[in-house]
Amino acid sequence: MRSIMRLAVGAAVLLSALGSQQALAAPAFSTRYVYYKVSGDSAAGVYISMLKRGPHVKGAKAYAATLMESSQRGKLELKNSCRIIDYQYSADFTIRLPKLANAAALSASARARWQQFSSFLRKHEETHRSIWMGCANEIQTRVSALRGRSCEEVDRKAQAIREEVTKACNRKHMAFDAAEQKRLAKHPFVKMVMAPIYKPSKVTTTNLASKKRKKSAALFN
Repeated sequence: MRSIMRLAVGAAVLLSALGSQQALAAPAFSTRYVYYKVSGDSAAGVYISMLKRGPHVKGAKAYAATLMESSQRGKLELKNSCRIIDYQYSADFTIRLPKLANAAALSASARARWQQFSSFLRKHEETHRSIWMGCANEIQTRVSALRGRSCEEVDRKAQAIREEVTKACNRKHMAFDAAEQKRLAKHPFVKMVMAPIYKPSKVTTTNLASKKRKKSAALFN
């Protein structure tokens, strides 16, 4: 992220004779939703489609993802001390979610569970957004309150605040994801996907047993 000094318009240090207090601005937020299509005639089919077409987060496959791009604006003002005027921190969010191409292809029960899962994913990503918004508010408040003997000092402190808050924010995201894994494993849609694996039908069980016996016999001959 660029420093305030490189954002300042005109001279790096602005001399001001104004004595009025600046109004405390709030962070600026925007959110854009984008969707990738998934398809399948069963819960497992839709799940596999998500794995194939879903986003990647840090190189790993994900069902959904939130991208946050931040920016800032402001000017350094030197009077008796230096402060940042007209400071505003901005965060633009892009939330990527799956969208079922043909809901009619699923059974009524699979469709109902998919709708629950879709809502679960949206709420999950919007919680990540809320975490970032809380961090943005903290950055906005702390940076706006900065004062220093020199503008170099204020700029340095502002950068340190942003780095500190961002690191703490990342820890909050990680903790939230860890807690959500337990809820994800118990979600009705995920259980429906995994049911054929952990609770095979009698026919499947018989076939597997037959194959295992043949394999065992081959290994011991």
